[in-house]
Amino acid sequence: MTRDLTARTRIRQLLEQSGPIEDPSGRATSLLMDAVEYNGSSVAFIQLIAAMDKEGQISRDIKGKRTYAIRLGEAGRLSPTGAQPMSLATSPVAESAQQVMPEIDYRKLARALVQELLLASPEDLQAIGRPSEEDVALLTAERDRLEAERDEFAHRLEVARSKLGELFGQVTQPTT
Repeated sequence: MTRDLTARTRIRQLLEQSGPIEDPSGRATSLLMDAVEYNGSSVAFIQLIAAMDKEGQISRDIKGKRTYAIRLGEAGRLSPTGAQPMSLATSPVAESAQQVMPEIDYRKLARALVQELLLASPEDLQAIGRPSEEDVALLTAERDRLEAERDEFAHRLEVARSKLGELFGQVTQPTT
């Protein structure tokens, strides 16, 4: 794949003309990638954005692994006049932003999981953690059957070796 040398210019032009890219679901980077019609991989685009941020060409609002806004930095201005910030609804990437992910309250989710765990009966928890006595008995019987079968095949192999030895004139004693 060839390197897209004009991507930086397209990004800076878009941000200067349209204003910052903002997305409440934290997908601003992918919205920007779609808006500039970047042809490379998403990983390469993320590296490009990170390099532009480090160089001061853009600035990002990041929380964890999510980017909520990308705006033009002072080093990224192409012309002396800057554009007024444009909301996501009026930006060229508004169509892509219609698929907003719902907000997840992780504390509420954690509380619900802990509550479910606490309300589980000891029998339920034991069933999850250990096999039942019936399962243990079945597994033991299967193990014993396999051991007996292995021993029978080992005995048959020794007898077959002994008979082959007799055929070829070698006398061997079976080990049993």
